[in-house]
Amino acid sequence: MELLRVPSLTTEAEIEVTNASESYSYTITDLQDRSQTSGTATSNSNSVVSIELPSTYDGSYIITVDSVDHYFDVVRPYVDPTTQGDSQTEIDNYADNEELARAIIDSVVPEGFYYKKKIIETTGLGADYIPLWSNAHSVLKLYENNILMYDSSSPDDYSTSYSITSDRTAIVEDYSGTINRLESASLVMPTGATDLLNTQLVYRGFPRTFDYRIVLESGYPKLPSDISRAAKLLVEDIACGKIDYAQRYMKSYSTDQFKIGFDDRVFEGTGNLIVDKILSKYAKSIRTIGVL
Repeated sequence: MELLRVPSLTTEAEIEVTNASESYSYTITDLQDRSQTSGTATSNSNSVVSIELPSTYDGSYIITVDSVDHYFDVVRPYVDPTTQGDSQTEIDNYADNEELARAIIDSVVPEGFYYKKKIIETTGLGADYIPLWSNAHSVLKLYENNILMYDSSSPDDYSTSYSITSDRTAIVEDYSGTINRLESASLVMPTGATDLLNTQLVYRGFPRTFDYRIVLESGYPKLPSDISRAAKLLVEDIACGKIDYAQRYMKSYSTDQFKIGFDDRVFEGTGNLIVDKILSKYAKSIRTIGVL
C-alpha cells in the first residue's frame, strides 16, 4: 500500500487486527537498510491500529503486527494532491492521476526524484576516497569489515567522521587542519617474512581490500520545481484524455484511407512533448558503471 509523504498528512498505516481496544506490539523494518524499530499501539473500536511510519525518506517498510507482515511504501508525490482539490473526492481523483503521472515520469527517469537511503557495498582502494556513482548528500552509517565505524545519529561516540566531497563524487574522512589526500593507493614494497613483527601496514583512509558497507542519504531533498510542473501537465493530460501518441514522431501521412507511419521512438516518451523536453536533462545514457 502506498502512503503519501506530504506536509499536510501524517504517514500513518492503518492495520486491521483481531480484537478491538487491545494493545498490540509491532516492529517496523526499513527495507533499505534493514534497521528496525519497535513499539506498541492500541486498536480502536473497529479493531484497527494506527502506526506512524518514518517520513524523512521515501522507502518501503514491513510492519509486523500479531505475527503478520504488512507492506507499505512511503512516497513523496510529485504534486501534493491535498492542494489540488476542495473535496475529498477531488483530492482522491487527483491522487490517482498523480500516481499514474509519476509512474510515467519514472519510466523515463528510472531513479525517480525521491529522497532515499541508499546502500553501497564496496572495497577500499588504499586511498583517501571511496568513489560514488549517485546523488549522495551525507553519510548516515559506515561499516568497515562488518564493524560499525560511524553513525551520524551519535557522531561523538566515534573517533572518525565521514562526509561527501563538495562535488559529490566520493566519501572521505573528515580532518581538521592541513591534509594532502591520497588520490591513489600508495606503493608498498614487499618485506621479508619474520616471526618477530607483523609487517602488514595499514595507512589512513580506506585500506586496500577492506570491505565497506555505507548507508547514504541520496536523491532530491527538495523536488525540482520543473518536475512538479511536468507532473501537473501530465495529470491534466490524463484527466482530460489528451495523452495522444499519434501526435508524436509522425514520419509519413497519406490522405487516401489515412495511412500513417510513425518513427520507432513513438512510445519512448511520456506522450507530452513539453514534459519530454523537461525530462531530457535528467535522463542518463549510462545508468550503471560497467565495462563498455
